[in-house]
Amino acid sequence: MTSPGERSCCELLEARFVDILGHVKAMAIPLSHPTADLKAVARDPAVATGISVDGSSVAGYMQVQNSDLHLAPEADTIFRLPYDERRAAAYCTVTQHGGGGPVAADSRYRLKCMLAEYLTPTQRIEVKPELEFFLLNGERPADTGHYLDVRPDNDLSEHLDHCYNALTSMGMPVERVHHECAPGQVEVEIDYDAILHQADRLVSSKLAIRALARQAGLRATFMPKPIAGMAGSGMHVHFQLFDGETNLFGAEDGMLSETGRHFIAGLLEHAPALTAVCNPSVNSYKRLVPNHEAPVYITWGYRNRSALVRIPWAATPQKAALELRSPDATANVYLALAAMVAAGMDGVRRGLEPPEERPENVYQLTPAQRRRLKVRALPENLRDALEALERDAVVMEALGPVLAPKFLSLHREMWDQYLHSVVTDWEREQYGEY
Repeated sequence: MTSPGERSCCELLEARFVDILGHVKAMAIPLSHPTADLKAVARDPAVATGISVDGSSVAGYMQVQNSDLHLAPEADTIFRLPYDERRAAAYCTVTQHGGGGPVAADSRYRLKCMLAEYLTPTQRIEVKPELEFFLLNGERPADTGHYLDVRPDNDLSEHLDHCYNALTSMGMPVERVHHECAPGQVEVEIDYDAILHQADRLVSSKLAIRALARQAGLRATFMPKPIAGMAGSGMHVHFQLFDGETNLFGAEDGMLSETGRHFIAGLLEHAPALTAVCNPSVNSYKRLVPNHEAPVYITWGYRNRSALVRIPWAATPQKAALELRSPDATANVYLALAAMVAAGMDGVRRGLEPPEERPENVYQLTPAQRRRLKVRALPENLRDALEALERDAVVMEALGPVLAPKFLSLHREMWDQYLHSVVTDWEREQYGEY
């Protein structure tokens, strides 16, 4: 092992991209000259050349008759893996061989397209994601701790410190790592940065957290509802919109600006369709239930954690932000963020106004109150969410003409398998004696 402050030579570079489900795929490139210097890794002839892969074997990509893809690692994304000292990794531009441009089925490229379409050259969107997950020992939570517990009540303290150090060594601006509400549940918050960087970091974080858990004899799961009766795990996303160094969401009175209100209105208008992209698993809808800090109704409010969009307290206009609380980590983060950008910026483009903000606990609104206030609910299952997506031209366009139909087809197949090919323990308990 190397001593503190030293790094062994890197021998391999993982050239990474993701499939339509957001699963990481990679081809390892052996370096011509092993080195601990990441700048030298970027200049290595083998890295500069890139590498070929078979796109027909990757979900959502190419057909077998036209499947040769080329991965070109992006130098500014290279980082070392703290759980495998022989390797570094980088995210890639995916192109077709023979001089073709970027591949339309690449969801990372799709996020780039949406940023280029909706933002001016001086604008940028920064996000702060909150990534929740469970650490399990077998099928049971790995400790009995609760929200913000520390030693001795939090048996995971040492492991969480290790996670923090590992993630920061990968170049992530980790704001905090702490115990969440349920036993074995953890949250990692990554401080604000440009949206494409954050998408890459979310992908890297999930892999690193799982690898570090395995090394500790544990299992990390980002499943939205892994344990019945306990809180679910989400992936809240905080947004800020800048023009130059000015936060366009800020206002002097401590409230949101008109631009911020328009962005909220876009998120709310497109919320049913966004749910399909931000909550794409059957299990996602077992988290989106009342009274577990997961949104159910399409509302917004200042400091209101029962609302779909929450406006956190901000000390200055420059710190103003809004938080979408529905997403979970089963989403392809590139597609989810592309859809969120399109929805919010559609509201800005069209000057949409949100409904009246809700200050109350919206979980407790009666059906009659919801009808009177015209409060809509999020889709209750994956099938309904996919139908809402197909009807929404803005979010479908965010996915693009190649990925959108593939996304619908693949997830409808998943819903059909769940509905017709799965027998649950609950069904056996309810009906086994009939």
